[in-house]
Amino acid sequence: MKPGNKKLMLFATFLSLTGCTDYGFDPVATISAAPNTVKPLDDASTSRLYLSVVNGLIEQGRYRAALAYLDQYAVQERKTPYFQQLHGEALLGTEQYEKATAAFSDLERTDLEPDGFNGVGRVKAAQGDWAGAVDYFQRAVNVRPSSAEFLNNLGYAQLCVGGEAVPAAEFNLRQAQELDPGSTSIRNNLVIALMMVGKDDQARRLLSGITSSREREEVQAFAATWLKQRMHAGDTAKEEM
Repeated sequence: MKPGNKKLMLFATFLSLTGCTDYGFDPVATISAAPNTVKPLDDASTSRLYLSVVNGLIEQGRYRAALAYLDQYAVQERKTPYFQQLHGEALLGTEQYEKATAAFSDLERTDLEPDGFNGVGRVKAAQGDWAGAVDYFQRAVNVRPSSAEFLNNLGYAQLCVGGEAVPAAEFNLRQAQELDPGSTSIRNNLVIALMMVGKDDQARRLLSGITSSREREEVQAFAATWLKQRMHAGDTAKEEM
């Protein structure tokens, strides 16, 4: 699970997205040698292979190791958009938010521009700036509207903003689920959205589709706790006004 998600619980693939209160082959054997034994990169295929190893490290949550290999890569290779994307992920994983934002921002006007917007959104989410996260996730969706991941991130951030953003969150999460019906993250976020807008019957029908009774109970309990905590936070904010 990517940085920030420890707080988010159900927020997708970020950090994936982190609490308003989910890459190729196994790289372990490939990178077991000491860093000074890494052979110089001499062609595009070797470069892609190297970055796929870094990608695997990030997927395993080994962000500091990923940064070390990215630094090694940068000594000999041009910093491609894919490099910048992985660099942003590794920096986000080590909570270097300003540097992560800069790395993701470098993806503007490249083929990975929407991934850059999504990355900055996840940085904002990790910092608890949900309004800022909504802004960047919306930019990502505008460029790549068929991405279930981006729609899920946007929908969850809108749930965290609350208020008038909740109906939009429901719409975006429904759309995300149609694009990726098998995603448990999207399903769980949609359950929360339906409960927030008072569509408890629809939330129960969605929950009834979970075959495992234990998983069903866990999702239901989490959604109820999430809503309770949100209501408590809202009451506290009113008292402080």
